[in-house]
Amino acid sequence: MRVAIGGISHETNTFSSIPTDLAQFQQRTLLRGAALLQASRGIDNVLGGVVDTASVLGWQLLPLLFASATPAGKVRRGTFESLANELERGLSDAIRNGPLDGVVLALHGAMVAEGIEDADGEILRRVRRAVGPETPVVVVFDFHANLTPGIVEHTDLLLGFETYPHIDTCGCEAVRLLERLNQREFQPVHALRQLPMLIALPAQWIAPSTPMGELMRLALRLKQSPGIVNVVLAGGFPYSDIRDAGLSVVVTTDGDQALAQRTANRIGQLTWEKRESFQPGLTSIADAVQIAGSDAPRPGPLVLADVADNPGAGGSGDGTAILEELLAAGIDGAALAVIADPGTVALAEQTGPGNRGRFRLGGKIDRLHGPTLDVEALVRSVGEVAFTNRGPMGAGSRTRLGRTAVLEVGALGGPAVEVIVCEQRVQVLDPELFRAVGIAPEQRRVLVVKSSVHYRAAFEPLASAIVAVDGPGLSSPNLAAFHYRRLRRPIWPLDRWQVSGESECET
Repeated sequence: MRVAIGGISHETNTFSSIPTDLAQFQQRTLLRGAALLQASRGIDNVLGGVVDTASVLGWQLLPLLFASATPAGKVRRGTFESLANELERGLSDAIRNGPLDGVVLALHGAMVAEGIEDADGEILRRVRRAVGPETPVVVVFDFHANLTPGIVEHTDLLLGFETYPHIDTCGCEAVRLLERLNQREFQPVHALRQLPMLIALPAQWIAPSTPMGELMRLALRLKQSPGIVNVVLAGGFPYSDIRDAGLSVVVTTDGDQALAQRTANRIGQLTWEKRESFQPGLTSIADAVQIAGSDAPRPGPLVLADVADNPGAGGSGDGTAILEELLAAGIDGAALAVIADPGTVALAEQTGPGNRGRFRLGGKIDRLHGPTLDVEALVRSVGEVAFTNRGPMGAGSRTRLGRTAVLEVGALGGPAVEVIVCEQRVQVLDPELFRAVGIAPEQRRVLVVKSSVHYRAAFEPLASAIVAVDGPGLSSPNLAAFHYRRLRRPIWPLDRWQVSGESECET
């Protein structure tokens, strides 16, 4: 098998003031050719699964381009055109050197470029233009994809993550399904069901006790039914103000369009009936800090999740609202990760480890995530920081913080909060982030992490308790606070209306 692989991945928060340009991709991931293969082998991500499984099968892989940037605002049009055109040219060059047996792509499904709402659909249109109608195109999407008719039209097989936190990556399954498709074991047909529902990220948590967990169990059970090739349940990304944002279902069957539609409708109807259960249970900052200050003995750290300033969903990463309350309450034994503030890192470097200074910390990208704090702090360390994730998310992959300072924020002789300040906007997924800067997370009374749900995979085993905190920011679960202009309406929960019957909740 001769198969091309690659992808362009971005989760676009259209409310963010941070434009996503080529430098953002270069800072995170921009791989070409052999470097793509080398960086993927043995790594627990989509392309890692593709490369490792294809190697076992003896396939010839043609690595094209893989680009990924930290979630932020719209992708600059020039950046999008540059990356998409490079991917298309790579496919055209590969075909000139011989026929392709397939294409496997890792996309996100929630990318928005300037002037292009459905950027993933546009990429797939160009891919199809390059390879023609006969070459199978298999795509793996993130669970938070906003699936569109354009995406479905140009894809032979769609796969999606089935866990949140994302501890599955579907790369192996994509290879196996492409192999079956090339052996003509099935003829794929799809049904797309878009629900008029926006679900905040904390409420998309997939666990045995959650509503999304129940829906995913149904989807996986139906996936095993005769005639069904695959089922994708996508929670959607609610911070992309585009027409097609929201929860969706795609069912692929072996040539049976009616079965695909019935199955998609069944999942969609149950989802709609459960809509009122998708309410994130959050705790105010004041109440969370009060819990943190309790003298009750705990067998491990209390984890406070700053779900509204999640850089993994487009938050600025320099929010200070929870830190401000911790300092006001005199909470000791707390560590916070991270505040993205290159200016403070530079000043800490000038001040030097072991010295005290005054810093204007955070709140500089926008005024949506808390104020800039004027604080006194001890500089404990400054340096370049990168570490290897131990998982379960992204095990083996590297995370780079850039230049990083650890500040003990608080007056001399008083309680202090350890704050990890770095150059890069980084979601906190792995306790290795704390260990990389000399903080043993299991020995702290309180850990503050900027993440919506992903942190649960690695932090639940060491936490005595977890509190999801209702702070301010661009990944806030309070969707009514966002000014949507392009989103299709009516949509729950922004518009509450009474409906009955299956057809009335379809789009």
